[in-house]
Amino acid sequence: MRIVSALKLKPGLNIIVLYDGVCNICNSSVQFSMKRNNKPPIIHYASLQSKLGSYLTNYYKLPNDLSTSVLLRYHISDDFLKFNDRNLSPVLDKNKDYSTDEIINTELSLLPQPELLMKSDASLELVRYLDYPWPITYIFKIFPKTFRDGVYDWWARNRYQNFGKTDSCQAPIPEWKERILDWKEFQSSE
Repeated sequence: MRIVSALKLKPGLNIIVLYDGVCNICNSSVQFSMKRNNKPPIIHYASLQSKLGSYLTNYYKLPNDLSTSVLLRYHISDDFLKFNDRNLSPVLDKNKDYSTDEIINTELSLLPQPELLMKSDASLELVRYLDYPWPITYIFKIFPKTFRDGVYDWWARNRYQNFGKTDSCQAPIPEWKERILDWKEFQSSE
């Protein structure tokens, strides 16, 4: 399945973070976490503005107002990856032409359902996968979710005014290209 290669899913735990690709502080946060995520699971990122981010947002019925980052946590078995190409053929009628949207939605429906975390839960879950000492900040989970999400929402509402935004998603440095889920790779696998 193309979606498996586009999401760079491997056996075991897979973490994907969807973020606002034109937000300066969001891009800085992605760069910060990439520098500090040096052991498995290696986190991958997709901007909410990308086609791949849009497909994930639409399929999982996530908010598309860019006010939150989303962490998707997939648990992928070896068996799933061995048989994923065969899984698609019985679902799609070979005699019918399907749109790209229909194919992608079918492929997404065959994936194991990810755990979806948003707002402060996504941010706190992300730090658990960073190098020491950053996982210590997971202690902020002790605060009530309503309080944490209130702070998160305030920060999100003011991010452009305080930190600015760019006209387009920033290109990653070459060492990090493998960690950014890029729609161009997805299209080339069609």
